[in-house]
Amino acid sequence: MNPAPLVFVAARSLLGRRGGRKAAKDGNGAVERRLSPSHGLMGAILGIGISLVPLLLVLVVSDGMIEGITRRYIETKTYHIQVAVPDGFGPDEAAPGIAAASSIPGVVSATLESNGSAVAVSASGSGAVMLRAVDPGFFRDSGTRSYLGTLEGSMVPKGNRDIVIGSALAKKLGLSLGDQLTIITPSQAAEERATALGGFAGYRPRLSFFRVTGIVSAGYRDLDAIWAFINPQAGQRLLVYSSCYSFMGLKVLDPYSNTLGEIRNALSESLEPLYPLWFDSYLARTWPEVERSLYASFGTTKTTLLFIMGIALLVAAINLGSSLSTFVVEHSTDIAVLRSFGATDRAIRTIFVGAGVLTGCLGTLIGLAVGLLVSLNVNSLIRALEWLLNLGSSGLAFLTGRQALSLKLLDPAYYLEVIPVAINIHQIAGIVLLCIFLSAIVSLLPARKAVRVSVQSLIRKSF
Repeated sequence: MNPAPLVFVAARSLLGRRGGRKAAKDGNGAVERRLSPSHGLMGAILGIGISLVPLLLVLVVSDGMIEGITRRYIETKTYHIQVAVPDGFGPDEAAPGIAAASSIPGVVSATLESNGSAVAVSASGSGAVMLRAVDPGFFRDSGTRSYLGTLEGSMVPKGNRDIVIGSALAKKLGLSLGDQLTIITPSQAAEERATALGGFAGYRPRLSFFRVTGIVSAGYRDLDAIWAFINPQAGQRLLVYSSCYSFMGLKVLDPYSNTLGEIRNALSESLEPLYPLWFDSYLARTWPEVERSLYASFGTTKTTLLFIMGIALLVAAINLGSSLSTFVVEHSTDIAVLRSFGATDRAIRTIFVGAGVLTGCLGTLIGLAVGLLVSLNVNSLIRALEWLLNLGSSGLAFLTGRQALSLKLLDPAYYLEVIPVAINIHQIAGIVLLCIFLSAIVSLLPARKAVRVSVQSLIRKSF
């Protein structure tokens, strides 16, 4: 059976007759509407479209946020691959390993880094920092420069008393270029004495004084609030206490490809002969392993948001089923005419399922267009809404005599300053197919209802 005529009938019943009479008088003189668009189905179309907009917005924004934060982490903090090294492992010991790592195909750069927790103290306050002794090659890397920008001064700490800090840390401590910053770390002598005595021998802090020579930002406050960069020579002097961590950090051409594991295996094979006394393959970790809990929380948050938005889409689909049931009642006369002309149960079922699928397709197209338009312009829309909110706040403050509040929809303390727009074609295609599939599923019950009503009953009710 050719389904094209049945789909045409479904579309004509759904959208109404073009250019013909939309009303006719029955035997009692009452006006009966025929072949007019069903307002219930039009509402179902809008319902599907409206429910699809926030779903697409959540998908695009969450993907953009996760991708933006992940790229900042792996390019400026965790690297693509880390190889943990023993305490006291200096540049001379690392040189053969770095050379071997750099020769592996796919590796872009390899540097040595040491970091440890410390306390930063200024005239305006204090705070915990991650003190990072980084090779200058790290700052020359193209990935680092893509996500780490210089706001003031120089990005690279050159002198032994130079320190480069994150913008959020500088704001918190009230620091600007050229200011003095005191770094407090544990004293190695106190730790050695405690070890010799077999217990705790008291805490003896070590105070080191630095001059702020640069302020940098990655556009993500969680990172900008903890960074303090010093040069490797200063790191060898300061980062010698037990809680410090040293590693070789590698950058590769494509950190998201399946070759990342192959590069790690090749790295293990290259380093094992060079450092047979301490190296083991488990010391080499890829970036998903280094920040496993962080990326797992990202995935959980995204799944939860999509689940909530998916419920709204499911409700819209159920509303479509309800509208189709009403559609069956409204077009009982049409069903009677079709059945009297020999339309089979299968044909009637196809008409109503086709009407449901067509409704779902129209709603999906509307939601897809509006959702993508909103998603692509989400940063501009957020700025416009913030401007309107702050304008209202200023007006209210003027009327009440109070100080105006500066309102932000997305606090930079928890989100990126600018939301990257990441459109995943495969995920969007999956959502579109899901909408059409749900529309077809919820259409089956009204279609079955239409088939089960007898022709005699339909004619009796219609005439």
